[in-house]
Amino acid sequence: MAKHLQFVRRFAVLAVAIIAISLNINAQEWYIYGEYTWSAPHPTGSFHERHLQGETVNIGGLEYQTIYVNSEVNGNYLDGAYRNEDNQVYYCKWNGSSYDDEVLLYDYDLEEGDYFNDENEHPMQVTEVTTITDLNGVSRKKISFTYIGIEDKTEFWIEGVGSSRGFMHVGQWEADHNSDGEMYHMLCYHVDNDVIFVNPEYNDCDMPYSVEDNIASNEVSVYPNPASEVVNILNNNKLSINSVGIIDLIGRTVLLSEKAENINISELPEGQYFVRITGETTIVKKLFIIK
Repeated sequence: MAKHLQFVRRFAVLAVAIIAISLNINAQEWYIYGEYTWSAPHPTGSFHERHLQGETVNIGGLEYQTIYVNSEVNGNYLDGAYRNEDNQVYYCKWNGSSYDDEVLLYDYDLEEGDYFNDENEHPMQVTEVTTITDLNGVSRKKISFTYIGIEDKTEFWIEGVGSSRGFMHVGQWEADHNSDGEMYHMLCYHVDNDVIFVNPEYNDCDMPYSVEDNIASNEVSVYPNPASEVVNILNNNKLSINSVGIIDLIGRTVLLSEKAENINISELPEGQYFVRITGETTIVKKLFIIK
């Protein structure tokens, strides 16, 4: 009976998470690629996650937005909740039964030379503050950091989007080869099914995501971007291509083509799409815009 009740409780928690995610599918989504390094005999590998904005909750008299994680490793679960106040973002971690005290997750007022997480063992220092334009044409502040005491490790924030490590993984740094650790990398950020930002270190917004796909994607180019009549595919190293299609941002195939060099997209409505290129061993998706 005890085991049965435990199963029921776990199922109920999972169901609530799935319902919350479903109800907010047109809200904010972060696509994450992760790597992990564990001591022998445990394995080293990679994983993929979606972080989704959930429902509004009241914590200590303040309103927060919950964040759910959809992970190929751990399934669906509630991670925590965040709130915005001016140019700061605060976060409360969910510990399984209640929310922890909030911490400052982002401070978008930081300027060059400022420190973040001074009290931690590995604080970050701002090295540069610039402005980028997202895929909707909105100008956003970009804050670049280096990790103090750790060479050649960097991170950047995009105002209103989050960290290059993923929204909830500020201050992550790669573990050395002699210690355990995880490293998160944001692939892209969605709002209402529109891709708002793609991490330039990956130039991809596909899930699942693999190193093999990343290598293959560097061998294929799509142009022009934006396009209006025809989108061309440049197969730089003559990868074996079995099929080419156009899919929208929620994964629906809207056009299939027998040609591997160019696709007529003149009848498709304006918006953001992916060219999906399927080979013998890889699947590559390239983001492009029809205007």
